[in-house]
Amino acid sequence: MKLKSFTLAVTSSTIILLCASAQEPSVVVATHDSPIPSADAEYEAGKSFLHGRGVEKNPEKALEHFKTAADQGHIEAPGAIGYFYSVGLVVDKDDVKAAECFQKGLEKGSALAKFNLGRFYLDEKGGLSGRDTGLRLMEEAAASGLSEAHAALAEIYFLGLYCSDHKPDFTKAAPHVKVTADNGMASAINMLGVMKQRGLGIDEDQKGAEECFRKSAMKGDFKAQSNLGHLIDPDNKKRTRRIEATAWLILAASQNEPLASRKIAELEQSMTKKDFTAAREMSDELQAKIAEAGPK
Repeated sequence: MKLKSFTLAVTSSTIILLCASAQEPSVVVATHDSPIPSADAEYEAGKSFLHGRGVEKNPEKALEHFKTAADQGHIEAPGAIGYFYSVGLVVDKDDVKAAECFQKGLEKGSALAKFNLGRFYLDEKGGLSGRDTGLRLMEEAAASGLSEAHAALAEIYFLGLYCSDHKPDFTKAAPHVKVTADNGMASAINMLGVMKQRGLGIDEDQKGAEECFRKSAMKGDFKAQSNLGHLIDPDNKKRTRRIEATAWLILAASQNEPLASRKIAELEQSMTKKDFTAAREMSDELQAKIAEAGPK
């Protein structure tokens, strides 16, 4: 689906289907000499083999453990099996079977399975269709605290996805953007900055917008770097602000952000050589600080 264009850089991420939560607790792997493991242990072993954490990556063994966990009543295991069918991992891709697995997980109380089933309704997979049903399931998953659901709904409402007119609903997007930003996702922090800068679904707050862009930019988000540079303004009367703005735009342009790239092309012609050189040096310093901080 084609995404709506915005003057500001927002996000280029896609919403992915997950089979396990981002947090990975320690895994217990059963051996032949061990007692029959619990459903939790089987599920954790499945995640271990799926992601290659603590053991060699082995999707076949992962699926075996997930099936055993499902047989023993683990609420997340049916949804994990659904993931295999949804992407064609180990088994043949089968959206109908995947949907059935997600439905079983939903009935057991899995918010993640509910989220994935909602995505199937939105994407019209597995014989399912229905925007309202899909969004309702995802909203329920978000209400239960599932971070993936908040992140997905933030993007859906902000960009106006799954709507015939592609019209955003910033009021609905706001709570999901805030939760996702609070969780530290750089793209969501940038999105919150856009909303504050333009008063989209929340009160306009230029200072707050700059703070959001700066936080996201320091996490390495090149769209936030572009937005921060434009907000500070490379034509600012204050030289320090002018140079910093240009530095952020140089950094964003080096990652092929289109708005920044166009502006830098103009600034190379209009800025003094002294100021542009200072901006480039600051850009290098900022990049070093971001690299030193590492992924966040």
